[in-house]
Amino acid sequence: MSNRVSRRQALAALTGLGAAAALPTAAAQACSRIFWNDNPVKLIGRTLDWSRNFDEVLWALPAGMEREGRVAENPAKWTSRYASLIIAGLDVCTEEGVNEKGLAVNLLFLDGTKYEPRNSKRPGIAFFQWPQYYLDNYATVNEVIGNLDQVQVVNTALGEEYPEGLPLHVAIADAAGNSAIIEFIKGEPTVHMGRHYQVMTNEPTYDEQIANLLKYKPFGGTIAELPGGIQATDRFVRAAYTLKYLPKTSDVPQAVANMMSLVNNVSVPFGSPYSGVSGTYPTWYRSIIDPDSLVYYVQTTITPNTFWVDMKKLDLKPGALALRMPIFDEKLMGEASGAFKEGKPSV
Repeated sequence: MSNRVSRRQALAALTGLGAAAALPTAAAQACSRIFWNDNPVKLIGRTLDWSRNFDEVLWALPAGMEREGRVAENPAKWTSRYASLIIAGLDVCTEEGVNEKGLAVNLLFLDGTKYEPRNSKRPGIAFFQWPQYYLDNYATVNEVIGNLDQVQVVNTALGEEYPEGLPLHVAIADAAGNSAIIEFIKGEPTVHMGRHYQVMTNEPTYDEQIANLLKYKPFGGTIAELPGGIQATDRFVRAAYTLKYLPKTSDVPQAVANMMSLVNNVSVPFGSPYSGVSGTYPTWYRSIIDPDSLVYYVQTTITPNTFWVDMKKLDLKPGALALRMPIFDEKLMGEASGAFKEGKPSV
């Protein structure tokens, strides 16, 4: 079931080779991602769960922006090929987003991540630029996986709050329904690629999450009762189960409502007990990306409304101005593309 490969085998991942999985260990830090790619309306749902919010801003970034990897030695340099709509935290970290071609990337926590040893012969990008680099340069999952060697993801300080960086992994999806998970295990990129990789949470590693999932009756195992906890392993199983039975529909509003019901099911309420390897934290926002219609839905947990942005309503051609919209604004409701204001992005 797992297409687990090293960077040297990344191109082989395009053919979908498998590997065995191990038993799971304790799970912790929250965040969930679900890709509903077997429905007429494809949707990517996500929760962002942490000890606090990071004053997240929704940015509309035009094509043609000049960027440089934020590493000390041999930073990568590129010009964004595609426009993107992203959510960024701390004004610098691209937490997730979608580009004009329908490629979507989500960045989640993974305790135990070990990035590659720095090789300054390879152009580097800071780990918090990881999603943005893909959104700027690629249109499909196949393109991303086929070009993993172009840059090196580097663990570096993220402001004063995270001087040692953060252990993270990414999920990639495209408008054709393709999906991939990239993790750094023992200093090597590990790729899980295939349409069936629809769910991602946090630790343990992805192959261990799959091994745990297979213990449950709906997935061929013997455990009949679904887990109801907030740990990453529980949320993984619950998300996969709910997605398996989510009513399919070609009606867009109904599909979004169905996905939001799933995302709410794996959200972490405020006041949940701190537990696990690195803690379990509440959900601050939920998002849904429609990679076909390029509509981005956002629901925060400290405001009463849901709003969305139709990317096609924005001028994101080369030379256009970048636009920003803080997401924790109780005035935001419904289609909100008119609420953007000009800004100077740091992402």
